[in-house]
Amino acid sequence: MGLKIYAPKPIYEAGMQALADKGFEFIGTGCGTPEDLETYAPQADIIIARVHYFGDELLAKCPHLKMIMVHGVGYQDHLVPEDCAKRGIYVSYSPYGNFITVAEGCVALTMALVKNICLYNDKVRTPEGISPKMSIELEGATIGLLGVGNIARAYAQKMHYGMGCNIVGYKRTRDDTIPHYIKMLDSMDEVFRQADIVSLHIPGEPRYKGMINKRCFDLMKPGSYFINTARDVLVNNDDLYDALKSGHLAGAAADVDYNLYPEGKKLLELDNFINTPHAMAFSYESLERSGRNCVDEICRVMLDGKPPIHWVNRDGFVPRD
Repeated sequence: MGLKIYAPKPIYEAGMQALADKGFEFIGTGCGTPEDLETYAPQADIIIARVHYFGDELLAKCPHLKMIMVHGVGYQDHLVPEDCAKRGIYVSYSPYGNFITVAEGCVALTMALVKNICLYNDKVRTPEGISPKMSIELEGATIGLLGVGNIARAYAQKMHYGMGCNIVGYKRTRDDTIPHYIKMLDSMDEVFRQADIVSLHIPGEPRYKGMINKRCFDLMKPGSYFINTARDVLVNNDDLYDALKSGHLAGAAADVDYNLYPEGKKLLELDNFINTPHAMAFSYESLERSGRNCVDEICRVMLDGKPPIHWVNRDGFVPRD
């Protein structure tokens, strides 16, 4: 019997087959109810996490578990790294799987907001219709990045070279790899003050809950725009609603499934708010890249005996005997 992999939501088919060809055994594939997690996680040597959360109470019941492989970028959505580290469970993720696709989605949301595409599409189908509205030109506009990771950089590249936008950004830590077309500012507040469009790219960690709030929106230029392709937890939705309802912000967009975060559903009442259901990471190419990374990392750790390349919980890791 091979090492057991539990994938409550499977990766791309060729990746599943590649792991099977290496001798791994799949259990509970596609079974992701709470009862399924309780049944299959304790049997697994490896878990592939795509949409489910694996808390410490469940991890305590998993004596064989050696690795959790996160299919995407937001490992914070699936586990607490320290919980896994203390149990000797490797955590890896896929930082380069979906950044191109999400960046393209961010470009699409920017265009739809600034050019009122969704509003026009909705209103022309009603008896009253809609008259053309004024908009800004993107050429020469300033886009502000909060967080300057792979997605933000890809988005900035497309908007700078493709649309002629000026790009400013803020990152808490020094980074000598920032592309030359991103002008780094000294504070997040300066990004809010200078940008015509603020784009959020900060990890959705609990310590950042509600960090984007009324104070931030008040700093923004009247008639500016806000885009969130990061995580809902970062934004105070009541404050965003007020900024949009008052007209201080011309528009906002969020790639958030509000069925999972119902406290933000009132944003859907607003004509100047665009919503996609946490869908910007989905493309055939991104799922294949993320899946290939899962295969590579699992084989590296479980067959080659090496730590993962994208090792999340190195600090405090306690190897199992």
